[in-house]
Amino acid sequence: MQPKYSQPEIERRWLVAVDEGLRLPEARARRIEDKYLSGGRLRLRKVSEENCEPIFKLGKKYLRREASPESVVSIYLTESEFKAFFALPGRVATKIRYSVEGGALDVYEHPNHEQAIFEFEFESERAAAEYIPPEFVREEVTLNEKYTGFALCEEAP
Repeated sequence: MQPKYSQPEIERRWLVAVDEGLRLPEARARRIEDKYLSGGRLRLRKVSEENCEPIFKLGKKYLRREASPESVVSIYLTESEFKAFFALPGRVATKIRYSVEGGALDVYEHPNHEQAIFEFEFESERAAAEYIPPEFVREEVTLNEKYTGFALCEEAP
């Protein structure tokens, strides 16, 4: 059962070796700062892009149940609301998100895990099942909780 007010997020994710000829400087790039608040599954996010006003959001990703879509909910914040939430305890990750091949390639700046993750969102579970990923991806990690933003931050020193 999907939690009230949430939306299903149907996505697949893969590890990527970014040193294998991807032309990232030509892709649209946004800097994303995520703070995973302690004690739950809340994520505070700031999205910055050249020549654009920053976007501030508070979101919650509910735990995925097997291969079903993940339930998510987001609200947009003002900068002052963002700063108030940012003062709460939690762990921070920063990454550059490139728009590549119709999806998003996240290259982490902090914590440095020496990998990048490509993700693609879908309109339906059928479309997700039929999708053939780009050649630059490696191992699929969609259902591997070790590669969520929450988990990557927990592993950080």
